[in-house]
Amino acid sequence: MNPAPAAPVPTSIFAPGLRSASVGAAGLIALFALEYIAVGAAMPTVAAALDGYALYNLAFGATVAASVVGMIVGGWWCDRSGPGPVVVAGSALFAAGLLVAGLAPGMEIFVLGRGLQGLGSGLSTVAVYVVIAQRIPDARRPAVFSLLAAAWVVPGLAGPLLTGLLVEQLSWRWVFLGVAPFVVLSLLVLRPALRGTHPGADAPYLRPSTIAWAVAAAVSVALLNLAGERVEGLEWLVGGAAVVVLLGSALRLLPPGTLTLGRGLASVIGVRAALGASFVTAEAYLPLMLRDEHGYSPAQAGSVLAAASVTWALGSWLQGRLPETTDRYRVMLVGVVVFTAMMVLLGLVVVVAGPGWVVVLLYGLATLGVGLAYPTTTLLTMRLSPPSEVGRNTSALAVGEALGSAVALALAGVAFGAFYGSQQHTAFVGTLAVAVGVGALSVLSASRTRETPPGARVADAPAVTGADA
Repeated sequence: MNPAPAAPVPTSIFAPGLRSASVGAAGLIALFALEYIAVGAAMPTVAAALDGYALYNLAFGATVAASVVGMIVGGWWCDRSGPGPVVVAGSALFAAGLLVAGLAPGMEIFVLGRGLQGLGSGLSTVAVYVVIAQRIPDARRPAVFSLLAAAWVVPGLAGPLLTGLLVEQLSWRWVFLGVAPFVVLSLLVLRPALRGTHPGADAPYLRPSTIAWAVAAAVSVALLNLAGERVEGLEWLVGGAAVVVLLGSALRLLPPGTLTLGRGLASVIGVRAALGASFVTAEAYLPLMLRDEHGYSPAQAGSVLAAASVTWALGSWLQGRLPETTDRYRVMLVGVVVFTAMMVLLGLVVVVAGPGWVVVLLYGLATLGVGLAYPTTTLLTMRLSPPSEVGRNTSALAVGEALGSAVALALAGVAFGAFYGSQQHTAFVGTLAVAVGVGALSVLSASRTRETPPGARVADAPAVTGADA
């Protein structure tokens, strides 16, 4: 008796069987992106209104720190119970954080709300990618990742303007309160897709010690963020201890071999961590550099981020339309090479104090490479993961990026704090040097992502499974 033929793969991610997962996932990611971008624009007003400049940095650091815990718990929970309850719980926490921040009477409560947002977005982001892994066929995932990239573009372009209008015409509180209802709407769109999800395994890898290391990593991220702009005296000791704890946490939270760029999945996670850390560091300081060194207005300085949003989406759109037979390892390598080459040129332009428009152009070209490589790391992580460990490895992908970004921002913060007051140009050169150096690691890591090196016999290089990596 012949087996039944496989069901045909829908030609569009908006086909009836895929529409809920595609549109619902994009909706949630767009809300996370909008809040990420809007908070940056609204924070000066928030800090002034709540007399909270002393906790300004922690308002950002609390979100990153809590998201690390959310990512770890989210990966375990998805494998154990399926992504459905994780998406719902994470979205509920994110919405609760929006309400707490929007109604906060003081900066301490506002920071608490930001922490809840980070915990919720960490849980939901991991779960959304597990939903995609379970509900979207492999051949259509690149197109879904293109849609998710587009979900970042609109907030990147409209977020600062919308935030400015809300702050000026209503109140900064509506930057948070106005987003909460849309979380519910996105969940309703995603709900049909959640019905078809399922657990992976019992996830025995999550032990109390794992949660303890996740919390330790979160505390370290918060300490590094507080160190921020100035490190002197005892702060050197505290910052150094935080970095050591962060590295120790990474050894226990990420697949073995990630820090040493082992072949296969470990190096895919390494690519994502290096890329994320590099562009997050660059974007933290490029707008300020354009303002201080080139006299750009806030809106003009923000053009570097707007250009990056558009080119990132373009790169992601291009990778989403490549043939199904395309070598995705090569796509990722091309992306990181483009990114690193443009970042090196950008660094040289900053050193010689070149024109601001060249900075915007080169960074836009750099993020075109990110658009090619970034979604490809997610696709390859799914391909290299057994079904029972998609949650775990997707979580590791996000955690690696968060921890890498924390370390890179801390290093850039030391360089910036040491020179900004007396040698402003040197301070910006130092921050770009960190971004370029970390980004270059993505090329080395990308060269080791194939489980079997090109030209080697399979017998010479055993495959690395998700459990081994």
